[in-house]
Amino acid sequence: MNRHAFITGGASGLGLGCATAFRRLGYALTLADIDGEAAQRAADRLRRQLPGPAPVRVEVVDLSDPASIAALGQRWHAEGTPIDVLVNNAGIYPPSQRRLTAEGHELSFAIAHLGHFRLSQALWPSLQAAPAARVVSISSMVQRQARLNLDDLSHAQRYEPIRAYQASKLACLLFAQELQRRLFAERSPIRSYAAHPGVCRTQIGAHRPRAADDRLWQRLSSAALQWGLRYVGQSPEAGAASVIAVATTERFAPGSLVGPRWLGESVGAPALSTLGPAARDADLALRLWARTEQITGSIWNPR
Repeated sequence: MNRHAFITGGASGLGLGCATAFRRLGYALTLADIDGEAAQRAADRLRRQLPGPAPVRVEVVDLSDPASIAALGQRWHAEGTPIDVLVNNAGIYPPSQRRLTAEGHELSFAIAHLGHFRLSQALWPSLQAAPAARVVSISSMVQRQARLNLDDLSHAQRYEPIRAYQASKLACLLFAQELQRRLFAERSPIRSYAAHPGVCRTQIGAHRPRAADDRLWQRLSSAALQWGLRYVGQSPEAGAASVIAVATTERFAPGSLVGPRWLGESVGAPALSTLGPAARDADLALRLWARTEQITGSIWNPR
């Protein structure tokens, strides 16, 4: 039976780069994305360009919507397919103006952290069903400048898109580290890692939410982000090298953050990445976990 990689945000960018790399290794794939049509086009392209017996399937999920995540979990459990690698990749660059989910959470944090926390929990039985599953959470170089205010995770006091993005990527990293600490304590065979792609060409700029009342400078910043991230940096498949390294090899200790080696961790072969001050704070990771349980209303002790 083929090993199975489940990738959020798999329709484009880094997610599709990861899917391509896993496909080359013979993995069965699930591309989970909010845009089902784009994910289906990506799946069809993978089958054409890299023919093989391993299946490629599509799941539609909105990671900002708890009901959508729960429905996906129910569908998956009904089939009982084990998951060998879960890549928590989906995310957005925060909009110019603060946007909240129906639950009242800042959108980028809700997708990148709350959504993946809920999804990992929902899919946990399928990860436990694999021989030695791995969970890979996608962070970023910006975690080194990030701060996380647990009393204002929705940035109501001061909203700046870059600060919101930094906080969401720091939260992804802290989640990966705290998850591994808990797995180690439980002597679980499942392992948790964090990875980042360096400077990578993605569609995150093109998918940045816009508002009709964005000011001129806000529209210009969105256009610049869209252009820059489409043409600058290494390819998505090259960016996926760090993900593949932690998902399929024993080169790095569980709980590590791995990213490109060269030019300030922007390009190159996978290597251990430098942690920012907040990412080295184990107590902050523990408190974020507790706060996340409070927000989601779900106590989770992974084993």
